[in-house]
Amino acid sequence: MIFFTNSVIKPEQEWILAPASKVIDLSTDWNLTFSASNQTIHMGTLHSWSEEESFRYYSGQVTYEKEFDLPSELSSGTSLILDFGEGTPVAKPDPLPAFNLRAFLEGPLREAAEVYVNGQRAGVVWHPPYTLDLTALLKGGKNELRIVVGNTAINSLAGQTLPDYRLLSDRYGERFVPQGMSNLQPLPSGLLGGLWLTASPRPSLSARPAARSKGWKKP
Repeated sequence: MIFFTNSVIKPEQEWILAPASKVIDLSTDWNLTFSASNQTIHMGTLHSWSEEESFRYYSGQVTYEKEFDLPSELSSGTSLILDFGEGTPVAKPDPLPAFNLRAFLEGPLREAAEVYVNGQRAGVVWHPPYTLDLTALLKGGKNELRIVVGNTAINSLAGQTLPDYRLLSDRYGERFVPQGMSNLQPLPSGLLGGLWLTASPRPSLSARPAARSKGWKKP
């Protein structure tokens, strides 16, 4: 049964606006372990590992590790989001190439990251919005954060002489033509800049009794 009324009906519940978010900067004091060489270095401020001369041509996985304290007042009633930052748009060539697999966006991490919190897998980040919800895994006090990042093979290829396929082509014919392989340069790799944990209080519902207006009847 449907009833109509000209009176204002108040909702039974209303949203209470939450206070502003708090941000914890996680961009400093990381230990990096390069899997292929089993070398560990300390990085004071996050930047591309290809900026380090010893790892300029490194391709593979790198494990980032650090500990940080989460204030107890932020460990309950809040949403805790790990934020790697925004990507940077890249201008599209004009005209576009006939064959193109490139995304015209440079991410804040290169190229993918698997995140672990206190020994538990939280998820993988490799595309926008470059965030991950850690609410269920973090606790008040000391927390361990481990991020395994992998880049592409371009850096390794840039540091070596490219294969000569001339003899193979003479024997079997030219079966393929390498594309974009001339003058290779190492690409930015790893966590490239800021990393933040954003603590946002979850909005709460305030219960209010429903106002019974004139003209309403029980069915």
